[in-house]
Amino acid sequence: MNQENKLNTSLLAEKLRPNLQENQKFLLGSAKKIWDRDLSQWLHKNKFHLILWGPPGSGKTTLAKLLGEASKLPFVNLSAVRDGVKEIRAAVSGKQEKPIIFIDEIHRLSRSQQDSLLPILEYSEAWIIGATTEAPTTELSAPILSRMRCIYISALNEIEILDGLYNALAFTQENDPHIFSDKYPEFNSHLKNNILPKIAKMSGGDLRFSLNLFENIIHCQNIEEENEVFKNSLKSFSTKNHYDFISAMIKSMRGSDPDAALFYAIASLDKGEDPLFILRRCIIFASEDVGNADPQALTLATSAYKAVECVGMPEGRIALSQCVTYLASTHKSNKSYIAIDKVRQWRMEAEEHGFSIAPPTELTVKGKEKYKYPHNFENSFVATEYLPESISKIKKQEKTPAYLPSDYGVELRLKSRLAELWSNTKK
Repeated sequence: MNQENKLNTSLLAEKLRPNLQENQKFLLGSAKKIWDRDLSQWLHKNKFHLILWGPPGSGKTTLAKLLGEASKLPFVNLSAVRDGVKEIRAAVSGKQEKPIIFIDEIHRLSRSQQDSLLPILEYSEAWIIGATTEAPTTELSAPILSRMRCIYISALNEIEILDGLYNALAFTQENDPHIFSDKYPEFNSHLKNNILPKIAKMSGGDLRFSLNLFENIIHCQNIEEENEVFKNSLKSFSTKNHYDFISAMIKSMRGSDPDAALFYAIASLDKGEDPLFILRRCIIFASEDVGNADPQALTLATSAYKAVECVGMPEGRIALSQCVTYLASTHKSNKSYIAIDKVRQWRMEAEEHGFSIAPPTELTVKGKEKYKYPHNFENSFVATEYLPESISKIKKQEKTPAYLPSDYGVELRLKSRLAELWSNTKK
């Protein structure tokens, strides 16, 4: 992209993206070292399929585009969020030279979509460069990993971010000398001494975020507007907010409010959350908070996870919505979850007193001749003691079972059945 075209682009971060001719001072941190060392080898010695792994704004996309520019090979820019197998195949077909296919967010490709890359990798029909913020070993298949080289790009530190911001300030003033002429009198000193260090501190090593925030700040008319921009910046969705949104989603599902639950789920998704992380929380919720009141909930949650893993995004958001709204709407029970601590308490109490917790003899392999097979009895039930003797005594003293089904959903039927079966016993 030439200088004139860059100046016509909308975002400052894109205007300042380094290329071979200009803006090399914005190639910072480990990205600079990787370009000078590893990717010089790629250009001049031997080419290889490549995964660029690192946090947002560390330089992954910039390095990929620099490779495309320096190699003079056809460069195809894809995103796993919007593109799939069709676009990948189209990038390979009809090219006279092997193209570079850059796949941003490559970890969002489903397993089947990843499999479609294997022939391209195996026969080097194109040079694949993937960028990911997630650990490749957990998000990409073993066959993909065995055919690609992974290079980690570290987050920039505060000093490197600040250098980038000072360079951005110089660039901005050079291209528009009067840009700050209508600001309040102390703006220039406030910008250099307070605003830029504050942006660097909250950046989390993300240069793109820092440049975007800087661009928003310089269009503010007063300190109040600046504070509002800081407050509403996407980086407010930090690690804390990441868990706050998920916590709010879970509490909304527990409170049977599907609208609120879906709001927080989609807000998290829109702010960059991994949909599989959201669905892992849903799977836990299905057992912990829905439980046996609706056993189908766990099946739905695991199926939604598999669906998103299979089809990828953005279509996967539909399965996510179905899962979240169902979990919020169905019957709730935490009785099976509570029972875990109860039986653990029984075991600890018995062991503290030196009591054996060995199973009754008839339940062991050696005592199989004494075992009464329930299916040989009416209603597939035989009243016998299944707990260790020491635990049975503790349970009888407490007079309440560990698992006491609720009166909701399927669990009401389970409660009635257990009461019917054990009503005539001393259990």
